[in-house]
Amino acid sequence: MTVYTRNGTRLGTVHDVLMDTTQRIISALLVTGTTPKLVKGGANIIVPYRWVQNLDDVVILRHFPDKLEFTEKDETADFSFEDDEDDFYEND
Repeated sequence: MTVYTRNGTRLGTVHDVLMDTTQRIISALLVTGTTPKLVKGGANIIVPYRWVQNLDDVVILRHFPDKLEFTEKDETADFSFEDDEDDFYEND
């Protein structure tokens, strides 16, 4: 499905959905093939489902920032841990 902003600008295509299995609801959409004028470099993004206004033949978002800018630090920050150097996993 194609994703559009509220103003009618094409954002990208829904590639997958993230389900919250405990509450049995869709929590986010993985959008690929994004428009570079909205997402720097046309990167794949995850859009919270609460931003969806309408879902039929296309997805229309009620909210989307003017432009998403990422830095390398932003992209890797979610996957690094401060205690990686801890001896927790070493065998005694």
